[in-house]
Amino acid sequence: MTPHQRRDMRADILDEARKLFGTKGYTVTSIADLAEALGVTKGALYYHFKSKEAILSALVAEPAAEIAVIAKDAAGRPARELLGALIDLQAQHPAAYMALQSGDVSVLQEHSQRHDFAGKTELIIMAVAGPDPSPMHLIRARMAVAAVKEGTTAALAAGHGKLTDQTRLDLLEAAMATLDAGGES
Repeated sequence: MTPHQRRDMRADILDEARKLFGTKGYTVTSIADLAEALGVTKGALYYHFKSKEAILSALVAEPAAEIAVIAKDAAGRPARELLGALIDLQAQHPAAYMALQSGDVSVLQEHSQRHDFAGKTELIIMAVAGPDPSPMHLIRARMAVAAVKEGTTAALAAGHGKLTDQTRLDLLEAAMATLDAGGES
């Protein structure tokens, strides 16, 4: 097998994992499921990835890098733009987000700590809240980010993994309404 073929097989494994983790969920999907869907042996999968967790790590690496960029550049960006970026990020990587929300606490903790999702999310929340926010505005910023995360997950499930432009707009408007509730700016 040439290095090019190995790279293609890795990409095929990740593509299939995205599909299966996105539809069945990470916890329920087995290496045998992935091998069967790809028409290869489990050994062929283990040649490229030492475990199902290694596959998930590869899937999570890209959105982790993207949220790092969003968090790094968050200060001074408009709340609407940041919330939209979070919707887009989650919509582009639904399998990774579904896997991280799978209920498998060890998976969630490992990846959350490795990529500091909590710290990056906190930077985004602070930027969404704006300069010198009141305690209530901080709470609303947290609620807006949570609305984006939960709403996008629900919308992707309802849309069979797809997010329409109208649904994205509706999610963004709902998050902004949460942020702006009570007229406090």
